[in-house]
Amino acid sequence: MLKALIFNKVAGPIVRHAATALGGWLAANGYADGAAIEAISGGVVAAGGLLVSFAEKRFNLKRLF
Repeated sequence: MLKALIFNKVAGPIVRHAATALGGWLAANGYADGAAIEAISGGVVAAGGLLVSFAEKRFNLKRLF
């Protein structure tokens, strides 16, 4: 039950906040403009979603619900 809670309630927000922080850092240091930041953040969130989905299947978390 704890694994499912961690993956469903914690991993998603962590990935989204990490993508936001990365985009802010890139903008603050002049490495990317607004369009690039949106593309990078979208890619990070998509990759994080795939990783969480893979982890759920790998650890068979669906059976806990």
